[in-house]
Amino acid sequence: MPPQRDNALLRTIQDDPWLRLVSEEAGRQRVRVYLVGGWIRDRLLGRVSSDYDFIVARDPVPLASALATKLPGSFFVMGRGESTTHRIVGGGITLDLVHQHPAGLRAELLRRDFTVNTIACPLAGAEVLDPLGGLSDVNRRVIRSASSVAFAADPLRMLRAVRFCTTLTGFRLSGETLSQIQAGPERLQGSAAERIRDEMDQVMISGHAATGLSLLAATGLLPVLFPQLQRLAGLEQGPYHHLDALAHSRAVVGEVDALEALCGHFDFPFRLDPEDRRVLAYGALLHDIGKADSVTREGDGTPHFYGHEKRSTAAAAAILAHYVFPTRRSERIRRLIRYHTLGLGFLKFGYTERALRRIIRRLADDLPLHVLLSLADRRAARGTEYDETLRRTLRLGQALLDTYRKEGELILEPPPLVTGADVMSVIGIDPGPAVGEVLRQVRNLQIDQIIRTRADALAYLRKRKG
Repeated sequence: MPPQRDNALLRTIQDDPWLRLVSEEAGRQRVRVYLVGGWIRDRLLGRVSSDYDFIVARDPVPLASALATKLPGSFFVMGRGESTTHRIVGGGITLDLVHQHPAGLRAELLRRDFTVNTIACPLAGAEVLDPLGGLSDVNRRVIRSASSVAFAADPLRMLRAVRFCTTLTGFRLSGETLSQIQAGPERLQGSAAERIRDEMDQVMISGHAATGLSLLAATGLLPVLFPQLQRLAGLEQGPYHHLDALAHSRAVVGEVDALEALCGHFDFPFRLDPEDRRVLAYGALLHDIGKADSVTREGDGTPHFYGHEKRSTAAAAAILAHYVFPTRRSERIRRLIRYHTLGLGFLKFGYTERALRRIIRRLADDLPLHVLLSLADRRAARGTEYDETLRRTLRLGQALLDTYRKEGELILEPPPLVTGADVMSVIGIDPGPAVGEVLRQVRNLQIDQIIRTRADALAYLRKRKG
């Protein structure tokens, strides 16, 4: 590391208020503490991090307890034995403290995941320690395992290596690390489903998810993570597609990666938060996952996938449940997949305002995501009549967004025109499910603008009675 860069890093450490707090408390307790890992790596890359990792030369509990009080923050212990981490969360930051290996600092660093996370600085000193060559790997943008047993110690690190290659700009796996993953990708199956999901979440919203999927395929991790997705490999899709079903799905994810450009095709104020981006990215990845189970062929071999959206929804539901996705996120992803073909017929035969309202009613507030997924799906299918179909997709998408912006609230939550009491009184039925069904029918007619006023609704009820 050049001296000037070394000095700049040390000055940054000395100027950080949280690091000063840790250093002062460590001084009072007369315990040697090293800053290590991602915070240093990110600073060297010009990134700001709120996660701090420390190696403590003796039992970290007294230091962690004192820091939790001063931060203030919540203090809890994760793992056990040699893998125990003492974590403090508060003030918008996270502090992780581990007990140094009895054999010393180098032995402790060898227990870490990648060399870029093994650069260390003693808080009471003025030096940068790099026994495993992490500085060189940061400069070369290389993810290299810290030891030959790194993946055996924690198989999730194989997926984390791919995640770093998507979230750290320009990074790649070292040849040795790639070979280590390829030697046993099935080991990932032993990791907790929630931990796998959290790593994949970061890949999917990184803006480089398609690159991550390619790397997952190259390492052999993709079929371990999504065996159903692998069944799409080599599945021809017919004249409107230029890619097989798996390559197409990855291409759709690539279109979603360029989210700002995708949104730029429409005149609409998209306001997508990270959760929206997660839902859209997973919807793109899994939208055709049921095609292998729904393929039929004409006499000339042309494939069709009638009803594949239903099979894809069911297959996606199983995957989302396996990885313990939050209920609301799972529901949104499944809805995007279930209705991702909604409106395809309109591309050829046109649409009515009533048809637009019905699509909006199906997608609710995920209508903007549906429009973006439809465009990404179309842009990733450059087969027969591509230009004309793309033009029509853009026109339909804009019409949906215009209607959603102008009438969305009224479509999704129309003010009730009649009550259950009205239904029972006018039609002459007793309380029960039939009353609710009539109210739903009135609401649907109201959304379609067939019924507009209370007088219209009462007239409809009287007609039903007759």
